Amino acid sequence: MSPSFGFIKRKTSGFFQDRKSNANSVQSVTDKELSEIIESEKKILEKDLSTDLEPIRNSVLHCLDNLRESAEELEEQEIKVENPQFESLINTSKNILITSIKKESFIGTFEIKNYEDAVKFKNNLELLVNRFGQVGDSHNRILNEFMRKQVNKLKNEFDNLSSLLKGVTKVLSVKESQINNCVACRDDLILLKEKLGERKDKEDRLSELMEERQTIDKNIEECNREYEDFQKSEEFLNALNSMEKIKEKKNEIDVFEKNIINRVSNLSRPITKFSYQASKETQGRLATVQNEPLEIFKDSSQYLQLFNELKKHVLERSIQIKDPEKTIHQIDEIVSSLPSLSLNLKNLKEELNRLESSVNFKNIKYLEDIKTKTELYEKYRLENISKTQETKKSIDELDSASKLLKKKIEDNVSEITNTKYSILQ
Repeated sequence: MSPSFGFIKRKTSGFFQDRKSNANSVQSVTDKELSEIIESEKKILEKDLSTDLEPIRNSVLHCLDNLRESAEELEEQEIKVENPQFESLINTSKNILITSIKKESFIGTFEIKNYEDAVKFKNNLELLVNRFGQVGDSHNRILNEFMRKQVNKLKNEFDNLSSLLKGVTKVLSVKESQINNCVACRDDLILLKEKLGERKDKEDRLSELMEERQTIDKNIEECNREYEDFQKSEEFLNALNSMEKIKEKKNEIDVFEKNIINRVSNLSRPITKFSYQASKETQGRLATVQNEPLEIFKDSSQYLQLFNELKKHVLERSIQIKDPEKTIHQIDEIVSSLPSLSLNLKNLKEELNRLESSVNFKNIKYLEDIKTKTELYEKYRLENISKTQETKKSIDELDSASKLLKKKIEDNVSEITNTKYSILQ
């Protein structure tokens, strides 16, 4: 292995003296310790890179110094042209070339201390070579005709810079992959730490949900016990008995009213035909009988008269119906029973009012409140179960992702340092 790997091994064995092992054993380290190991290896690689690039950097600076000196010499020389009409064009090309060299021939004097500096140096040199190439190509053909010696000297320096750029690119390509592996490992380690932190937050949230579930279950149990106890109380049993009687009475009234409605509906056809002949006032009362038959009990005398008028028209055949005898019989039944039916309905409703007034609805409401509260807790419980499942799923996904990422980091670090590490969690 390279000397850098030997150096990191010596450093880590001293740093983790309680974890001494041979090359085939595994050293357990925290994420912080592994980060320091990776950073140390990166610095060693960068130091090697800086050492390899230093002579190239010095050559580049020397080459740029030569370019500036040549540009100054070229600036002092006069170009003799046989044809004066070319003098202006040649001097313009000469000045542009000199100005460009003076302006562009400064790549910076900073030292290459790390990978970022090396990349910056390479990029600057690449821009410089491209710029000189553009300027040189534009004006060399003109100057070659009149100042071949000076231009060739500049061209040699341009070629030297291009060659040095190739050297920088080659050195970088050798170290770049190793340094990028260190950077990738460092970034993955940061990501792993974030995932482990997120998992801890999820675990804390899961504990909160479990405690919340216990509280909800306890509240549901208390509500159920309270509900069952109240159902056994004398207050509730009395109220329940009264509610049953109220229900029976309502059913009785409902049957009674349906019977009246059915009786009136049997007279639907004769009432409709009678309405064609009746006055508007009578038509209004007939419509009420058809649409709201129970209204006849509110003013029975008025509707008795209406039924008698209907009977009269049937008897006199002023309205044509299929079975007049049957219709007359149905009208007579209603007319004869209407007073008693009205009284019966009145008595039924009075009994219903008496039963309802005897019930303590606070007890019923209390029971309904308990039931509502229980249903609300049941809803909270279902929401809690859903959140718990989601949190557990998130933890499983984080565990799976962290496991893969941990193995990736450990494998990459092993490749970088030639030492096997296991990250403590």
